[in-house]
Amino acid sequence: MITLLAFLSAFCGMTYAEQPARPQSDNYIKGVTALNEGDPMTAYKFLNAEIMENPDNGYAHCYMALVCNCCGDVRLALEALRTSLDLIPESDAEYRSFAYYSRGVLLTGLKQWEQAQSDLDEAIRLNPSDTENYKARARLFLETSRYEESLDDLRKVLRLDCRADVNDLVLQLMAAAPTTEFMDRVSATYQMSGRTEVR
Repeated sequence: MITLLAFLSAFCGMTYAEQPARPQSDNYIKGVTALNEGDPMTAYKFLNAEIMENPDNGYAHCYMALVCNCCGDVRLALEALRTSLDLIPESDAEYRSFAYYSRGVLLTGLKQWEQAQSDLDEAIRLNPSDTENYKARARLFLETSRYEESLDDLRKVLRLDCRADVNDLVLQLMAAAPTTEFMDRVSATYQMSGRTEVR
C-alpha cells in the first residue's frame, strides 16, 4: 500500500516558478494545506467542496486521489487521477508529471506493470529532473526482475541528487542481485554518491 506520506514527500518538493496559473480558491487552498499537514479527513471535506463548486479543477482531483489512496480506495484514486489528467493543462508539465507518477505508483502496487511503466515513462519525459519519478520506475524494474534497468534508474537518481533517500532501494537491489558482480556494482554506485554504507 502506497502511503500518503510517500506521495506528499514527493509532491511537496515541487517548484512553482514559471508555471501556468494554478487554482487559488479558498476550498482548494484549505484542502491542500490540510493534506500537507497530514489531515486527510479535513482535506477531503475541502477538496470535495472544491470539486462540487469547480468540477474542472484538475488539480483538486489530483489531490483528491491522494486522499482516496490514503483511505485505501485505490479504485477511486485511479479515477481521480484519470480525471485530473483530462483537466490539468498540457502546459503544466510539472503537475501532469506528478499525476502520471502517482498513477504509475498505484498501478505498480496493482502489478499492472505495462501500464505502470508507461505512466512512469511519461512522468519522466515531462519532468526529467524529479528523482521520485526514477525511484518509482527503479522499483517497478526491481519488482519485475529487470535489475540492470533498476540499477540504471538508481544511478540517474544519484546523479540528480547524491543525497536522495535510496537506502531501501539499494538494499532490495542487493538482496535480489542475481550475481555477486551485480551486487558489487550496486554497492559501488551507492558509494560513488559519497555514501559509505547502507543504513
